[in-house]
Amino acid sequence: MATQDLPAPTAPTTLFREEVPDDPFDREMASHLADGVFPSYEGLPEDYKQWRFENTKSILRAIYTADPTAWTSLKKNQKKIIVLLLDKLAVSNENDAIFEVLNSVLELDDATTKRLAMQLKSVSLQSVVSAIEILRRRHEVAEKLRALMNDHYLDTLETPDLQGIIEANTWLFGSAYETLGAEEDTFTKIAKSLRDAVKGIDDVDVSDLDESESAFIDGANKQADLFLARKVPHYDSMGRRIYRCIVVEIKRPSVALNYRHLQQLDGYAQLIKKHAEFGSEAMHFELILIGRKISEADTEIRSRMQGQLQKGLTGLVSDDNRMKRFVLNWYTVLDNFLLNNLAMIEALELKRESYAHASRPELIADMQALAT
Repeated sequence: MATQDLPAPTAPTTLFREEVPDDPFDREMASHLADGVFPSYEGLPEDYKQWRFENTKSILRAIYTADPTAWTSLKKNQKKIIVLLLDKLAVSNENDAIFEVLNSVLELDDATTKRLAMQLKSVSLQSVVSAIEILRRRHEVAEKLRALMNDHYLDTLETPDLQGIIEANTWLFGSAYETLGAEEDTFTKIAKSLRDAVKGIDDVDVSDLDESESAFIDGANKQADLFLARKVPHYDSMGRRIYRCIVVEIKRPSVALNYRHLQQLDGYAQLIKKHAEFGSEAMHFELILIGRKISEADTEIRSRMQGQLQKGLTGLVSDDNRMKRFVLNWYTVLDNFLLNNLAMIEALELKRESYAHASRPELIADMQALAT
């Protein structure tokens, strides 16, 4: 039965840019792309379009390698229908259907059959796509935050700039902080009131800033440091149900952390220990002090970290029963993310983009919107 020609969709602009492909299969695919055999993926993000195209092309390569004439003998509309069906199946929870179809029409050797079966049956391709997208977005946020700390730290505000970024991306502190949830009003209010009682915690001294930044002391004093507190149900190392109480004190990026800030963290810890409602054995605290950098002149913070190295927790300065205290700088946080995900980042060939020319409002808006 004759079929009417389907309208040729507009091909994704970033796909298959080889000018003169040497491989016969690549030449065939380039021709199909020009003829509109591939879907247009209209409305999808560019990186997802690219992934869909490459994924479908890899399935077609298996068909072409097994029997080139079986593919080249098809009419254009037949190829278009097959490509569309394979593309749709590959991102559905029915991806094992692809294996059944290919296995029934292709004469694959045992090794290839087993490898294809394992790839298609072991995991939903839709889940793979979601996982790749999460990592790609986090990688983008990490690079944009690095650009913010490198180029715009003097103008970046704790609220709403950093607050919005961190609340949208709590994973920045590590996998254990991925889903801290919404504020728990009572705990947050008490924690904040105790924090505000620490002597001089909102004051900025000239000694807190690098010499090159001392001219900005007046503007810095007008900003309030960012304070976040969450209480979430959790399990301890013995499998017992507890409350995990996480308190984050974020100093303005123009401030270099020093012994005075460490004393404030210790003072806050003492106030928590004295507060009756926080005396429950079921409440475990993690107090995190974070800034753009640790002062070059300070030795106490580094000495305290050195004394806790055997615990294997980055930035740990104190581990006292139910309370751990950490001091972190943003570059350590960002490098830890890259190192912890390095294998996947390299496997996916995610590039470290340069955002040196991006404006501060643009960077902040992008990071606050990229919640995962």
